Amino acid sequence: MKNSIIFVFLSCSIFCSFTLGKNRELSFNGKPIAKTVLQVVDKNRDSGIKYDIIWSISDASNGNWADLPGIHSREIVLLTSYAGKYLKCTMIPIVKSGIKAEPVSITTETPVVIKGNPNTDWFKNAGMGVMLHFLKDVFAKDGGSKEYNDIVNGFDVELFAQNCKEAGAGFVMFALGQNDGYYCSPNAAFDSIVGVPAGQLCSTRDLPADLFKALNKRGIKMMFYLPGNPPIRNELVDKKFQYTYGKDTPTSQFTQACWESVIREWSLRYGKKLSGWWFDGMYRGGIIETRSDMSLAHNISTHTLAAKAGNFNSLVTYNYGVNKIQSDSPYDDYSAGEEGRIVQVPQSRWVEDGVQWFLFTYLGKSWSKDGKRFETIELEQWADKVFAKGGVICFDVHADKSGAILPEHISQARAVRKIFEKVTRGE
Repeated sequence: MKNSIIFVFLSCSIFCSFTLGKNRELSFNGKPIAKTVLQVVDKNRDSGIKYDIIWSISDASNGNWADLPGIHSREIVLLTSYAGKYLKCTMIPIVKSGIKAEPVSITTETPVVIKGNPNTDWFKNAGMGVMLHFLKDVFAKDGGSKEYNDIVNGFDVELFAQNCKEAGAGFVMFALGQNDGYYCSPNAAFDSIVGVPAGQLCSTRDLPADLFKALNKRGIKMMFYLPGNPPIRNELVDKKFQYTYGKDTPTSQFTQACWESVIREWSLRYGKKLSGWWFDGMYRGGIIETRSDMSLAHNISTHTLAAKAGNFNSLVTYNYGVNKIQSDSPYDDYSAGEEGRIVQVPQSRWVEDGVQWFLFTYLGKSWSKDGKRFETIELEQWADKVFAKGGVICFDVHADKSGAILPEHISQARAVRKIFEKVTRGE
């Protein structure tokens, strides 16, 4: 009798495992438009059930399907190279015994189309923004955790946001941190990986949360600046992340998985309040190439989806360094645009299909510094050409530890805003 019960139980387990897929009710969240995120929704999702997920592409909805490597999540970033193609997501439930159940799939009803990049429309309409390198290396270079937290706690978000409004900024790019390993926002994933208590490297104050509120009141959107790799000037952090100290290099799968968990936590925390990311240090010569290797489990797609986890419409770009305005990744929503001069102008709004033209430079003597590099008339004449073709500009500005932006930088940014308004009016 006991053996019969065991047999019936095992038979039922095997039968159930193979029929899990039959009654799935799948749908898509999103539309097949290039540069957006398409998500598979399972209305009858079983808690605790894991899935193998495979995305495939074909010229026809009933044609021959080719698997897309490196994409194994419910979400997929629709690349412009998918245009004219149908996509299929196949989900294979896996029971605890390791037996795979019957797969279920869903196919787009229409092929992927290119419609510019709808996520960048607000960006283009914003025209001009400002950036602040809010870094320990800038404001508390020789201090430790206490000195850094004092700086973060003393930053006046209302003063800074009002200065941004006076400068005419349509958006603010704000540095979470850079290479020293200190960040102006709590992050439990980071603390856990490094093995430090909250407040030692990530600030106790959630500065971005306070800044979002101040900027939102003034109709200004916010983006984050963050290196695409772990910080390279903190030996403890590099040891724990198993990354190279003192130099940007390609990430291992361990390092990449850790860094994505840190990015995902910030993305999920700030959700739709966060409008974009500017990832630094994704240089040619091994880094961008390794990240773009879709044979690896953690790749440019998983990095991008981590950044977009809290807001599928969030913008992403990967910086290739100072160069001709271009795109080095099919996952770019806009050009990184790092430049020391103001000579490049767009031929059109788009660097290539779906990639908004964007240039990022500094008003001071160097990045984050005070001083005045350009005559205002130079900026106005150049900006007029950029805005006439639909380009977007961001200026790195200098601020003191209270958050007060240098008056000269406010004045110059405001002059460029007036040019944008003139061009927008068609004058």
